[in-house]
Amino acid sequence: MSPEQLFGRFDRLLEEERAAIRRLDGGRVHDIAAEKADLFLEIRENIRGRSDLALRFGELAAGLRRNAVLLAHARDCLRDVLSAFHDGSPATPYAPAVASSGLSVRG
Repeated sequence: MSPEQLFGRFDRLLEEERAAIRRLDGGRVHDIAAEKADLFLEIRENIRGRSDLALRFGELAAGLRRNAVLLAHARDCLRDVLSAFHDGSPATPYAPAVASSGLSVRG
Protein backbone atom coordinates (compact mmCIF):
# COMPACT_ATOMS: atom_id res chain seq x y z
CA MET A 1 0.00 0.00 0.00
CA SER A 2 1.13 3.53 -0.66
CA PRO A 3 1.56 5.95 2.26
CA GLU A 4 -1.61 7.76 1.14
CA GLN A 5 -3.57 4.51 1.24
CA LEU A 6 -2.14 3.69 4.66
CA PHE A 7 -3.15 7.10 6.00
CA GLY A 8 -6.62 6.62 4.55
CA ARG A 9 -6.93 3.23 6.24
CA PHE A 10 -5.81 4.77 9.54
CA ASP A 11 -8.39 7.55 9.20
CA ARG A 12 -11.12 4.95 8.66
CA LEU A 13 -9.93 3.05 11.74
CA LEU A 14 -10.11 6.24 13.80
CA GLU A 15 -13.68 6.85 12.62
CA GLU A 16 -14.60 3.27 13.42
CA GLU A 17 -12.97 3.58 16.82
CA ARG A 18 -15.02 6.70 17.63
CA ALA A 19 -18.18 4.81 16.71
CA ALA A 20 -17.14 1.85 18.88
CA ILE A 21 -16.44 4.20 21.80
CA ARG A 22 -19.91 5.71 21.45
CA ARG A 23 -21.44 2.21 21.42
CA LEU A 24 -19.28 1.25 24.43
CA ASP A 25 -18.02 -1.68 22.37
CA GLY A 26 -14.88 -2.43 24.34
CA GLY A 27 -14.06 -5.52 22.33
CA ARG A 28 -14.02 -3.61 19.06
CA VAL A 29 -12.03 -0.74 20.61
CA HIS A 30 -9.47 -3.28 21.77
CA ASP A 31 -9.29 -4.91 18.32
CA ILE A 32 -8.89 -1.53 16.63
CA ALA A 33 -6.03 -0.66 19.00
CA ALA A 34 -4.14 -3.72 17.75
CA GLU A 35 -4.91 -2.84 14.13
CA LYS A 36 -3.73 0.74 14.68
CA ALA A 37 -0.46 -0.45 16.22
CA ASP A 38 0.28 -2.68 13.23
CA LEU A 39 -0.73 -0.01 10.75
CA PHE A 40 1.32 2.63 12.52
CA LEU A 41 4.45 0.48 12.12
CA GLU A 42 3.69 0.06 8.44
CA ILE A 43 3.16 3.81 8.01
CA ARG A 44 6.40 4.56 9.82
CA GLU A 45 8.31 2.27 7.48
CA ASN A 46 6.71 3.81 4.39
CA ILE A 47 7.22 7.49 5.22
CA ARG A 48 10.94 7.45 6.02
CA GLY A 49 12.53 10.35 4.21
CA ARG A 50 9.15 11.70 3.02
CA SER A 51 9.09 15.21 4.46
CA ASP A 52 6.15 15.94 2.14
CA LEU A 53 4.01 13.75 4.43
CA ALA A 54 4.83 15.62 7.65
CA LEU A 55 1.57 17.60 7.57
CA ARG A 56 -0.45 14.45 6.93
CA PHE A 57 1.32 12.72 9.81
CA GLY A 58 0.41 15.68 12.04
CA GLU A 59 -3.25 15.29 11.04
CA LEU A 60 -3.05 11.63 11.99
CA ALA A 61 -1.59 12.55 15.38
CA ALA A 62 -4.47 15.00 15.96
CA GLY A 63 -6.99 12.24 15.22
CA LEU A 64 -5.23 9.95 17.67
CA ARG A 65 -5.38 12.65 20.35
CA ARG A 66 -9.12 13.20 19.77
CA ASN A 67 -9.84 9.52 20.19
CA ALA A 68 -7.61 9.32 23.27
CA VAL A 69 -9.67 12.07 24.89
CA LEU A 70 -12.90 10.23 24.06
CA LEU A 71 -11.49 7.03 25.53
CA ALA A 72 -10.43 8.85 28.69
CA HIS A 73 -13.90 10.35 29.10
CA ALA A 74 -15.56 6.97 28.51
CA ARG A 75 -13.25 5.35 31.06
CA ASP A 76 -13.97 8.04 33.63
CA CYS A 77 -17.73 7.77 33.09
CA LEU A 78 -17.65 4.02 33.51
CA ARG A 79 -15.44 4.33 36.58
CA ASP A 80 -17.92 6.74 38.17
CA VAL A 81 -20.90 4.56 37.32
CA LEU A 82 -19.21 1.47 38.75
CA SER A 83 -18.13 3.35 41.85
CA ALA A 84 -21.62 4.75 42.43
CA PHE A 85 -23.08 1.28 41.87
CA HIS A 86 -20.79 -0.25 44.48
CA ASP A 87 -20.76 2.33 47.26
CA GLY A 88 -23.04 5.15 46.16
CA SER A 89 -20.37 7.77 45.67
CA PRO A 90 -18.46 8.81 42.56
CA ALA A 91 -14.81 7.88 42.38
CA THR A 92 -12.28 10.57 43.11
CA PRO A 93 -10.68 12.15 40.02
CA TYR A 94 -7.63 10.31 38.74
CA ALA A 95 -8.22 7.38 41.05
CA PRO A 96 -7.97 4.02 39.36
CA ALA A 97 -11.31 2.36 38.91
CA VAL A 98 -11.74 -1.09 40.34
CA ALA A 99 -14.51 -3.15 38.84
CA SER A 100 -15.04 -6.03 41.22
CA SER A 101 -18.32 -6.89 39.51
CA GLY A 102 -16.42 -8.46 36.61
CA LEU A 103 -17.32 -5.62 34.24
CA SER A 104 -14.51 -4.55 31.99
CA VAL A 105 -13.95 -1.46 29.88
CA ARG A 106 -12.16 -3.70 27.38
CA GLY A 107 -15.12 -5.97 26.79
